[in-house]
Amino acid sequence: MQFYSTIFMGILLLVGATLNGQTTSEALARINTQGFQKSEVMAVVSQLSDVYGPRLTGTDQYYTAAEWAKKTMENWGIDKVYFENYCEDCMGWEVKSFNIEVTEPSYMKIQAYPYAWTEASKGVQLGNLVWIKSYADLEKVKEQWGGKLEGAIVLFGAAPKQNLLFDPLSTRITEEQMEKAEKSIIPAPSNPLGPSAGSLDIIPNVDAIFDNMTRKENDFFQFLKEEGALSILGTTPFFPGIIHPSGTYNYSETDIKSLPYFAISPENFGKLKRLIERKITPKIKFHLDSELYLKPENNVNIFAEITGSDPKLKEEVVMIGAHFDSWHAASGATDNGAGTAVMMEVMRIIKASGLRPKRTIRIGLWGGEEQGYLGSLAYAEKHFGKVNETVRKKETEKVSAYINMDNGAGQMRGLYLQGNEAVKPIFENMLLPYKHLDVNNFTIQNTNFTDHDVFDYYKIPGFQIIQDKLNYMTVTHHTNLDDLEYVPERDMKINATVIAALVYQIAELDSRLPRKD
Repeated sequence: MQFYSTIFMGILLLVGATLNGQTTSEALARINTQGFQKSEVMAVVSQLSDVYGPRLTGTDQYYTAAEWAKKTMENWGIDKVYFENYCEDCMGWEVKSFNIEVTEPSYMKIQAYPYAWTEASKGVQLGNLVWIKSYADLEKVKEQWGGKLEGAIVLFGAAPKQNLLFDPLSTRITEEQMEKAEKSIIPAPSNPLGPSAGSLDIIPNVDAIFDNMTRKENDFFQFLKEEGALSILGTTPFFPGIIHPSGTYNYSETDIKSLPYFAISPENFGKLKRLIERKITPKIKFHLDSELYLKPENNVNIFAEITGSDPKLKEEVVMIGAHFDSWHAASGATDNGAGTAVMMEVMRIIKASGLRPKRTIRIGLWGGEEQGYLGSLAYAEKHFGKVNETVRKKETEKVSAYINMDNGAGQMRGLYLQGNEAVKPIFENMLLPYKHLDVNNFTIQNTNFTDHDVFDYYKIPGFQIIQDKLNYMTVTHHTNLDDLEYVPERDMKINATVIAALVYQIAELDSRLPRKD
């Protein structure tokens, strides 16, 4: 059966409609040669993560990485490469050095990393540890702890439940999961492929959503400051020993900044909590040398374009994108160096293949995605119109599609269609030559919390790639282990090549992709 399947795929690649003086199969053959045999995608992601990571929003490291990406695409001969600024008050924050340890009842090095945009300590500090399990009822916390926190270190939150690691840390999407997703008939928020499914109401409410998710600690932080506490220790249940310093989003110049705030390993958190329950008071020694600064020029989105060849259609655009920023505790290899490298490689493949698509192909590498789509939303409001207003600029109609990649480094398995029924047969036909790679699965369901949400809100056909999970949500997502060791080469080559083929074919269509009502 596999033998006949291979023959069938070969026939598909030899037969195609004429596109711009050449057949589809000839164009895909060129793309496959560049993407599979002459790939540069691993070199790109290695440079981006190992040399230029991390890329925290607002920082000098982010801007240096952006300049590298711009120069790289210019060296590939991409027709037009440029920046657009997106935020005037997004502050940079960098760690120079830190340390945290237990000195009593016995020495223990605490595995930790500071949360972003927290204040520095005033040199080395020493204090007794207290445990505040929750601030859900802040008035009750104030009543219990008022006048008792001077010089204290606060262990904050509930201890993670025991995890003996019987479940695998790395997985691929199963046939059963994929079949269930494909059988969906409405874009419901219950998504069998991953946790990030939901409604389409994010963009109009994005500020409120992120305020509720990430800034609700502000009153608690202010109380601790007023009481004279020295530092805060928190954790997330990433076992074994993984540190997850994601959760402070006070990046704006006017936002309240926390006391020195450290994410620590769940195992360290558990031990400290148990000591306190035994009426033993751990003594904590720490320092944090960090810097907050405001450089609006650092806050740029990166764009590059391959100009269309058709005199009429070149004014229309097929867009691809990924967020360029990352968190700060590692190199940002899977979130989202992998997505960035794949999309940059798509541009290189099409340009190096010598293909001249009818429409312009534009890449957008977004800043500030981790803080609530800051980069892509600023772009949309500039080019498409204001959120919550009905008037749309003409440029909105010129974008045929937007394809996004931001779920780790796992292999592409298909696309979330975001409720757009009409595109399914078009995409099925375009990806048929790659059926042997199992990349042509489609679900009508939504996924969200990344930049395609913005385009979908503006009624532009916006799609997120379905990807194998691997260890994205168990090991690397926003953690100190988001490094190149978790980026598989074969998956990356498949992703870049298949997306290049898909994007090229969309750019060659006689009309734009159909839009939803």
